[in-house]
Amino acid sequence: SNNSNVLVITSTLYEANKLMNSINNYTNSALLFPMDDFLTSESIAISPDLKITRLDTLNQLLDDSNHIVITHLNGLLRYLPEKELFKNKKINLKKDEDYERDTLVNDLLNLGYKPESIVNKTGEMGIRGFVIDVFPIGEDYPIRIEYFGDTIDSIRYFDENTQKTIKEINSIEIKTYTEFLTEQNIEIID
Repeated sequence: SNNSNVLVITSTLYEANKLMNSINNYTNSALLFPMDDFLTSESIAISPDLKITRLDTLNQLLDDSNHIVITHLNGLLRYLPEKELFKNKKINLKKDEDYERDTLVNDLLNLGYKPESIVNKTGEMGIRGFVIDVFPIGEDYPIRIEYFGDTIDSIRYFDENTQKTIKEINSIEIKTYTEFLTEQNIEIID
């Protein structure tokens, strides 16, 4: 049909990348779903760039179809969550709305965001009192969420190098930074 995706499987990531580059000369509808080729177990650190590409591809597939998805054997063997679960796992934040700080921290952890003292890469979050910084996937800059009690007082993009505000925004949707989603949530107990 005209409204579907095509999956192309190569044997290695190198070949998947090569195919992706040549298809890109003709169309911009090709998406890559890459995994490290040398992975023997999940315990080896997964390359964050490949992870971001995979998540971008999954998010793009949720938004529309008519894509050529290129992957390789390791990518094909990747365990993925149910589409609906993946689709529903996101956080919507709005200025002046109540969203308890500890709940937000837990929700971000459940979406795969990693606590760091300073946020400067996609997938990181930082917690300092009533300020939460997070670098959402798909965004060019991290955001800073400031609280007044349980209410979101402000949401702003900031420059991760200078820490200066770029612009204030009224709302943002934070998408998942993990492919390992379950119905269960982790609760962080202090």
